[in-house]
Amino acid sequence: MYFHPLQEELDNMSEEQLGERIRELTKKYTSARRFGRNPELQGQLQKALASYQQTLRQKRLKGWVDKNSHNHKLTGTRRFF
Repeated sequence: MYFHPLQEELDNMSEEQLGERIRELTKKYTSARRFGRNPELQGQLQKALASYQQTLRQKRLKGWVDKNSHNHKLTGTRRFF
């Protein structure tokens, strides 16, 4: 995963915060691509965006697994595994 020294600690952010940051970075990337000629900046924005997206995916997957694991314990079934 990409790390930038000024980047927030992604694991401590909520899904809502990650989603908002992804929207902000997407707008910045789109502007940089449309108006700029700086491929290095575009590359850094892409890497940062991928880090936020990956973290959000991991959080959502963990939440889904935890929820289904809890449901299986309550019902005694294992429908997904």
